[in-house]
Amino acid sequence: MLGQTDRRTYLNISGGKIVRRVGSGELETFDYVEGDLERIYTKDREFRGERVPYWYLDLKDTQTGELYSLGINASSGVWRSLIFALGSNENFLLPIRISPYKKGDYDRVSVYSGGERLDWVSGIPPVEEIEVGGRKYKSVEKREAFISSLVDKINNDLGQTPRRVPRKGGSKLSLSALLEDI
Repeated sequence: MLGQTDRRTYLNISGGKIVRRVGSGELETFDYVEGDLERIYTKDREFRGERVPYWYLDLKDTQTGELYSLGINASSGVWRSLIFALGSNENFLLPIRISPYKKGDYDRVSVYSGGERLDWVSGIPPVEEIEVGGRKYKSVEKREAFISSLVDKINNDLGQTPRRVPRKGGSKLSLSALLEDI
């Protein structure tokens, strides 16, 4: 069997920008990343000797076919904002644009589909306060289960997206690809 592995460019968000590492420690920054959402997956990363869960969003550039993999810490507000916005999206044929920005000391993110800003999905479970051994703690268990169900739904929706004959390195049908034929 012959095959090709997807070469991907890894990105993250820092300082209100999309960041790509180039060379030895050099960084390039961008205002946004845009493309067809291919999949969302989780993978642990090593950080200061500890395993930290990260979520990755694979986006394929509709013009070049280049694959970008945006990594976000699973416990960050940026991740929650991103997944809550994507959870409200009803049309994954349109390109997704992720535009981070800085507000105060924190990174934030706006998500667009076909040029329209996505609102958050409804029905987000609140953070609960639980008591264990006489001490009160905040529990995000229900919220994390909700997030996992959103990821499953999105990946399922992406799997049911109509496919087309690959063109320019891509395998996913997109509105921009359809317009190329006109």
